[in-house]
Amino acid sequence: MTTTSSFPAAVRRAVPGGVPRGRGLVLRGLVLLAAASFFPTAVWAQGAEVSGFGGAATLNGGGGTHPVFGGSGGVQLADHLHIFFEVNHLHLLNVSTVDASGNPTTVGAGLTNFGGGVDYSFGSPGSKVRPYVLTSVGDGRIGASAEGVSAGVNSFYVGVGGGARVYLGKHWGIKPEVRVQHYVATVLGETGTYTGVYFTGGVFLELGQ
Repeated sequence: MTTTSSFPAAVRRAVPGGVPRGRGLVLRGLVLLAAASFFPTAVWAQGAEVSGFGGAATLNGGGGTHPVFGGSGGVQLADHLHIFFEVNHLHLLNVSTVDASGNPTTVGAGLTNFGGGVDYSFGSPGSKVRPYVLTSVGDGRIGASAEGVSAGVNSFYVGVGGGARVYLGKHWGIKPEVRVQHYVATVLGETGTYTGVYFTGGVFLELGQ
């Protein structure tokens, strides 16, 4: 059965209902294997890019807005085309409370995204501002813990968005970006869909150019 629900509902079902079987590790392994086999020395010679970023993400279904931070690395395949891999973490919940016996306890939850994609830039090389559009895919893992019990749920996601590389130097600058990511997760036999809108800004550095 397929439903549309909220991230908080998924977190509540994840603890203490156990850890559903996921394909997150398999997906990450395939991504790494594809990267190792796809990029020969000639491709890396085109140039690489590393970046760090932070911002906020808003989740549908009453999920609220939460801080997010992460980093990425990629290579330039052509003047207008990059392929990248990234990881970021979204802090969902951290609440201290008291259980029925009067003992303090902490409930926490987070969403960690492992993925990659491609972006296509506009404008000529050497321009101070180069807008781009992107698409991404990956694995979003919701981790939750309460009263000493931890669990996790893997969810496949696809994303689309855009931003701009604003050059402050010859090979570095800032990169504001907006992205929409759509998640599909199965929790205790029930499939749900979730959406997050990410607003981030960061610093990028080009290498080997």
